Amino acid sequence: MTTTARAVLAGGLVSLNMWNTVTQAYNGFGDPLDSDKFEIKPNFEEKVSESRSHLDYGQARASVVLPKPTEITIELAAATAEALAMQFQGLVQSLTQASGAFAAVDFTVSALDKWLPLGKRNISDSGFEFTNAADTVTYELGTHYEVNWLRGEVRFKSAAAGAPSAAAVLKLTGSYGAVDGKKILGGRVTQVRCQARLDGRNMVDGSPIEVDVHECVLGSNNGFDFLGSDYSAITLSGKIVTPPGKTEGYEVRLPGATT
Repeated sequence: MTTTARAVLAGGLVSLNMWNTVTQAYNGFGDPLDSDKFEIKPNFEEKVSESRSHLDYGQARASVVLPKPTEITIELAAATAEALAMQFQGLVQSLTQASGAFAAVDFTVSALDKWLPLGKRNISDSGFEFTNAADTVTYELGTHYEVNWLRGEVRFKSAAAGAPSAAAVLKLTGSYGAVDGKKILGGRVTQVRCQARLDGRNMVDGSPIEVDVHECVLGSNNGFDFLGSDYSAITLSGKIVTPPGKTEGYEVRLPGATT
C-alpha cells in the first residue's frame, strides 16, 4: 500500500558550495547551516492572443506559458563569518595578533579628548600604565585617561588636572593578548555564485526531502540591524542558473517518501 503525507511541514539544514573567483573552482560544501528559509519560486510569462472578432471579442484564441528564470531565497540564521560576508557583500580576512608586551615604549599624545590607537588589540588591564618621559609621573586610569581594551585605544582627558598636554611623549607599559578571528571587508563582492543544497525532512510523516541547486547567483539588498529587538537573519536572493552539462537548474528528491 502506498501512503502519501497530506501536507508538507519541512525542517532541514542548508549547505553552500562557494565559487572561488581566484582559483575559478568551487571550494567545496561547508558545514550545514541553520536556516529559516529555503524558497524556490518558479516564474513564467503568459502570452495571450486576444480575439478582435465581433463574435468573441476579447476572448483568448491562443495562450502559452513561457518559463522565466527561477528565483531562490535563502535566510541564514547561523552567524558565521562567511554568512555575514555574503550579507555585507564582503571578503573574509583573518584577524590575527600574537601576544606581547609594551616595555616602556614611546607614545605620542597626538590629540586630547580623542581616541588614539595603541597599535595592538586585546589590551590587558594588568600592569597597564602611562608615565611621563622621565618616568617621574604616573598618570591615573579613569582620571587622566580611559582605555578601550578590546579595540586597543586610549583617550586622554584635557579637563583633568595634571593630565599630559597635546604632543607630549609618554612611556607606555603593558601587555596584550593573542587574537585569532575574522574581519569582513564590506562592499567588495557584489554577488555570490554558489551551489546550494537542502537536507531536510517532512515533519508530517518523517520522510526525507533533498534539494540540490546546481548553480545560483545570490545577492543581498536587505538591511541587517545589529541592534534589532529580535533575531537578525541573513537574507540572500537571486536566480537559479542552469550550468553547462545540465538540463535543469535544480533537483528536488523525495527518497523513501512512499512505502
